[in-house]
Amino acid sequence: MKLYVLYGQRKCSYSGEYAPEALTCIDENGESDNPDYLVEQKAEYEASGEFDSLAVVEMDFDGQVVEDALAPKAAKVQAKVKKAGD
Repeated sequence: MKLYVLYGQRKCSYSGEYAPEALTCIDENGESDNPDYLVEQKAEYEASGEFDSLAVVEMDFDGQVVEDALAPKAAKVQAKVKKAGD
């Protein structure tokens, strides 16, 4: 799975005042369907004058890990049931 994340570094009064921010993102299917989305978003953030830098970072990872985090499956517990006194 690919995810494209627009990161921004706000203008700071002193070093370390703000951490980089993930401003918006789109997956590979969304990027294919709407390739102008991140370009337009980046232009809007640039126009705001609030950021020193903006960059789109491509992240490639196992999408199943995200799906598992969003919808965890119940773990099976195996046990033997004994009658009282056994």
